[in-house]
Amino acid sequence: MYSAHFRTIVVVDFEYEIVDGGLPNVLCMVAYVLDGNLQHMDTIRLWRGEFGSTPPFDTGSDTLIVGYSLWAEMTCFLTLGWRFPVHIYDLHTAYLATTNILLPYEPDEKRAKQRKNLATACCAYGIEGWEKIDKPGIAEAIGQGRWREYGREVAFEYCEEDVRNSAELLRRQLIGYCHYAPVDPRLVIRWSEYSAKSVARIQARGMPIDMALNTAQSCPIPNGAMPGRRMTIAPRNPTMMAVQRRSRTRSPRRRIAPSVPNTGARKLMAVTSPIGINARA
Repeated sequence: MYSAHFRTIVVVDFEYEIVDGGLPNVLCMVAYVLDGNLQHMDTIRLWRGEFGSTPPFDTGSDTLIVGYSLWAEMTCFLTLGWRFPVHIYDLHTAYLATTNILLPYEPDEKRAKQRKNLATACCAYGIEGWEKIDKPGIAEAIGQGRWREYGREVAFEYCEEDVRNSAELLRRQLIGYCHYAPVDPRLVIRWSEYSAKSVARIQARGMPIDMALNTAQSCPIPNGAMPGRRMTIAPRNPTMMAVQRRSRTRSPRRRIAPSVPNTGARKLMAVTSPIGINARA
């Protein structure tokens, strides 16, 4: 399924405007083209109106496309009419697998939900960035179509800073950093098929929630959550209800937490990944 060696790695990031319920309106893209040793070879920058019918970089079996929360980039691929790359590596998925640790239950302890964005991941891996950029402000302005308040070059700089730090995050994920063991890129590539490609298709197509299906009953959504919309409720199934009632009366079983892949158990020999990427610092 995977090629023995990737000759090219492309780290990519898009910036786009978005409205509620709409698809991305791509503004710009920055891509770093790396060789098999993760050394920078070329930088590609495109602005709205400069995008062609195909990506400006190879997306075949010899190339690995990398990004953080890559489902957003794959959604941009769909809106631009581009075919999905053969192989993708989602840095966000790799970070989740590395940090997804189930702590012991403490009923009296209040725990804040940890953030998992690119800045947080980079901080965990000792990567500094965005010191000279108003990241939250620029991100909000671009998403709302107010990027002109900052200008084209600032938008490009913001996008390229994400790409630059993503490329360094990839290097450190592959070789390990401090207490973070090297990830297994084969697993990340497999998981990314869902976390990026499948999620992008779901985002692009949407989910119908107010279509009357056969004999389904329709009723207003409570609390006015979506004014003017209606939701569907399937009619009760007596057989299914009986099964559910029986299942509740059974003796409770001991619940076992789902296992988390031990990505740290796999070591990279001679700093070479199982798929042939040399991650040299």
